[in-house]
Amino acid sequence: MRTLILAAALLAAPAVFAQNDRSESITGNGNVVTANVPVQPFDALEASGVYELKLSQGDKEAVRIEADENLQALFHVRNDGSKLVIDMGKRKNLNLKKGTRLVVYVTFKSLRNISLSMVGNVRCDETLSFTDVKLKNNSVGNISLKLSANRFELDNNAVGNVSLSGKAQSAVIKNDAVGAIRASDFVVQTMSIDNDGVGSAEVNAEKTLTVKDSFLGKVHNKGAARAKRNEVI
Repeated sequence: MRTLILAAALLAAPAVFAQNDRSESITGNGNVVTANVPVQPFDALEASGVYELKLSQGDKEAVRIEADENLQALFHVRNDGSKLVIDMGKRKNLNLKKGTRLVVYVTFKSLRNISLSMVGNVRCDETLSFTDVKLKNNSVGNISLKLSANRFELDNNAVGNVSLSGKAQSAVIKNDAVGAIRASDFVVQTMSIDNDGVGSAEVNAEKTLTVKDSFLGKVHNKGAARAKRNEVI
C-alpha cells in the first residue's frame, strides 16, 4: 500500500511526464483538427498516452482524433490481431502545455477486453452493451461509463475515480487504486469485490455480495444483497 501511495503522489504531480532532463515539451499550434484513422475490426482495446478517451458503440469500428494539427503525429493507431492499440510511441516523458486538448474517439461493435494505461479521463455518452467484458485500468484520470453486460470484471490499479452506471448479471471488482469506486447506479445481481485501495466503494448488488475491504477502502452496498465479508475472492 505504501508503494501505491508513493506512486500516486508521483503520478499526480504536475510534471507527470517531465521527471528528468530528457522530457519532451510540445505546444499545440492552436489549429485544432479532427483526423479519421482507418482501422480493421477489433474486439479488444489497449490505450496509453496523454489524452481523453471517449467510447461509443456502432455498426462499424472507427477511430478519430481531435488535436492540434501539429500534435496529430504523436498518435500511433494500429491493429494487432483482434486488438486495437492506441499509443504515443516511445514518448515516455511528454510534457504538454496546460490546456492542450487531445481527444480520441473510439467506436466499436463489440469489446471483450479493455486495457488502459493513460493520463486522461475515459467516458461515454450512451450506454455501452457487452456480453462479457474485462476492464484493466492502470491510468491517472477518472473513468465514467454507462454499461449493460452479462459479466463485468474490473482490475483497477489507477489514480482516479471510477464511476459506473447501468446493469450486469455478475461483476467482479478488484481495486488497489487511489480513488473511489462510485457504482451505486450500477445494478448487479451477483457481485464480488476486493477493495484494498485508498477510497471507498459504493456498489449496488441485489442478490449476492461477497466483500473483502480494508480500513481505507470500505465497501457500501445500496442494493438488497446482504454482504458476506472477509471472504477470499
